[in-house]
Amino acid sequence: MAVSVTLPALGESVSEGTVTRWLKAEGERVEADEPLLEVSTDKVDTEIPAPASGILASIKVAEDETVEVGAELAIIDDGSGAPAEAVTAEAPAAAEAPAAPAEAPVAEAPVAEAPAAPAPVAGAAGASATGAGAAGASAGEASGTDVVLPALGESVTEGTVTRWLKEVGESVEADEPLLEVSTDKVDTEIPAPVSGVLLQIVVGEDETAEVGAKLAVIGAAGAAPAPAAPAEAPAPVTAPA
Repeated sequence: MAVSVTLPALGESVSEGTVTRWLKAEGERVEADEPLLEVSTDKVDTEIPAPASGILASIKVAEDETVEVGAELAIIDDGSGAPAEAVTAEAPAAAEAPAAPAEAPVAEAPVAEAPAAPAPVAGAAGASATGAGAAGASAGEASGTDVVLPALGESVTEGTVTRWLKEVGESVEADEPLLEVSTDKVDTEIPAPVSGVLLQIVVGEDETAEVGAKLAVIGAAGAAPAPAAPAEAPAPVTAPA
């Protein structure tokens, strides 16, 4: 399947960017979230990460060329569908009419169900508490596409979430601004990598996360948000003999 690499929103007033350097050549393999190219705007110089793992099938915008936010920069063949040759063959048509960005497949989030707690048995309190803790951890996770903190500069290693622009349960579109992040060099918006429903927010406002850390989870439309972890049953009290 061909995955489109587009120029994300890099600030409220930034409308375009210039490709200063490609870090990968056509035909090379890239990994998801690995820096793919460097872009310069009138406010910030930053790296754009690969949205998916695969082969860099086609570079649409050469170095020193300027494009608008949302423009297609390259195509990555993730190997799950059409071969790289088919992506290359379609490239001339893309020059006449810009192709709609391809969306990465999104797995539906299963609704986690808390198992029924059996009657407490004296002597097995430790095992029951351990099982309840494990169930709570699994119930609080949502399955879908991770939203990660991208590289926002060569020396930037972390960022602070200043504001979420969407709430859990709301629909989002691919490349739509999802949250605002502040670093020691730039304040910018992070776009949604895919369309769907915001299932879970992992990093709250005013919390700091490292580059590459999971910020949220987006699932398919109609998927249920991650349920809260169930409360653990109290350990039974054994009466003294």
